[in-house]
Amino acid sequence: MPDFGQILERVFSDQDILPADVPQLDLYMDQVLSLFDQHLSADKRNPSDKLLTKTMVNNYVKEGLITPVRGKKYTRQQIMQLLCVYHLKQNLRLSDVKALTGREDVDFEACYAHLLEDKARIRDSIPPMLDAFVPSDVDDPNGRLMLCLALSEIASYLRRLCESMIDGIEEQTGGK
Repeated sequence: MPDFGQILERVFSDQDILPADVPQLDLYMDQVLSLFDQHLSADKRNPSDKLLTKTMVNNYVKEGLITPVRGKKYTRQQIMQLLCVYHLKQNLRLSDVKALTGREDVDFEACYAHLLEDKARIRDSIPPMLDAFVPSDVDDPNGRLMLCLALSEIASYLRRLCESMIDGIEEQTGGK
């Protein structure tokens, strides 16, 4: 098993779709799927995992997470919206993602570009925070479990913070 530093390095070596990578032209579904697969394959836990499928995208449209498609092509704005959904759905329920992305009053490209800027600062802040939690031997089953419990709890607090912010949106708009 790799040491914790190697694991952290691998996790932080994820890649992103940069706004410049998204064509100005509308894309067919297969082109959207190829864009995600080409640029985000490092996010896969297993090589056979699918990051995005036609069914997923169709369900996102049907459930109102992204704006309806006109014809068979996805606009740049819809692709940016889809990128935001992709990142949010890693930790939030789809109904919560919908509260954030199922709207037309958001500049998804600006929000996504800001996320990419934030990721560098987030990556820099995580290792010092982890120093307080990493046991001396993460190869030991107890040490590994203790660390995963602490990391899971951190993720839980952050998810609940997002949910509380989303609940505030729903209160402002008068519905759930």
